[in-house]
Amino acid sequence: MPTFKTSIIHKILILSLSLGLTFSAVAADFSPTQTLAEQGVADSQYRLGFKYYIGKGVEQDYAKAFEWYLKAANQGNVEAQNNLGELYDKGKGVEQDSAKAFEWYLKAAEKGNAKGQFNVGALYHKGEGVEQSDSKAIEWYSKSASQGNEGAKNNLQLLNLNKENRPQNPAKTIEWLTKAANEGDANAQFELGVLYHEGDGVTQDYSKAVEWLTKAADQGQVKAQYVLGAMYYFGRGVEQDYTKAREWWQQSADQGYDEAQYNLGVMYSHGEGVAQSHSKAFEWYQKAAKQGQVDAQNNLGVMYENGSGITKDYVKAFEWYQKSASQGLSEAQYNLAWMFENGYGVKKDYKQAFNWYLKAAKQGDAMAAYVIGTMYNYGRGVAQDKSQADIWLNQACGNGVEMSCNQ
Repeated sequence: MPTFKTSIIHKILILSLSLGLTFSAVAADFSPTQTLAEQGVADSQYRLGFKYYIGKGVEQDYAKAFEWYLKAANQGNVEAQNNLGELYDKGKGVEQDSAKAFEWYLKAAEKGNAKGQFNVGALYHKGEGVEQSDSKAIEWYSKSASQGNEGAKNNLQLLNLNKENRPQNPAKTIEWLTKAANEGDANAQFELGVLYHEGDGVTQDYSKAVEWLTKAADQGQVKAQYVLGAMYYFGRGVEQDYTKAREWWQQSADQGYDEAQYNLGVMYSHGEGVAQSHSKAFEWYQKAAKQGQVDAQNNLGVMYENGSGITKDYVKAFEWYQKSASQGLSEAQYNLAWMFENGYGVKKDYKQAFNWYLKAAKQGDAMAAYVIGTMYNYGRGVAQDKSQADIWLNQACGNGVEMSCNQ
């Protein structure tokens, strides 16, 4: 019964794109993957695309990643659809095209993919590739957040930041905050910056948002430093500048802000605004994870399992997956199930594996649904039940896991 590990999570929290990249920690050799991909197996096409994307077992090549993602996406592979959107969004391997990015993100989102839903929300939020709409952003963020996506939860919180504490009259809110901000109140400067960013009670103006956020950040306001980093990362109100993004997130992270620490880990992992360093990525993920940051906990697990930036240690990988999975992150639930199924870092236990795969599958994880279907089919970790097997395999098939369509 083949199963495939989910990924280290590479999403920048707050106004970010969820890349949703996945790979097998115990990956198949490159040649068999390519052979199956050339035979038209969508899941292998997707995995081959990912290998080219990260340069795993092959020279990194975004154009080839695009080529194989497109083949898989056209067959309905939901992860490939989301990742194809990311390539269009970033202009990697293909000319940048926000409208095409939105199109592919939406295909994944409409199939229930949490990462695709997050990305659709982000593009509505920014008005890139689609007409700007906070209400649509909230709609898609909410769908993603209901599946446990922490970035979506974070962005929903930002959209509704402290509304309950403000005067009901929007004009009075702005008047009150502006007065306090002009008097040097860093928290008021931060909130005013957020209002200009969101167009909440004022005309949306990213330049003014940057102006007020900078004033607050220069005073050490930790969340302002964090949001300002996102402005530079995405080029809102300023020219896109990964180095500046990293500098502001560094200041926020040095004050102990876990989301900034997590984002620094992502930047070191990708080599954005800083020389790529898996050991540095590990260091910042660890700081965030110890504060309970759920994505960082999962990523630590992946790094321990793969020996990336740290000595391989299945026991520690299991421990971090368990912490993240217990907070409801579907990727970590899948990874924890994988550990139980294969006896990595813990005694092999098919019942526990089934239980954790089921949690992930109920959150929309397509590969988890496939595994649940096969476990019901063979009575592995659960009583054999062909009807339940069919239900879960059909769900996985509908979400782009081609191998489940032939069971």
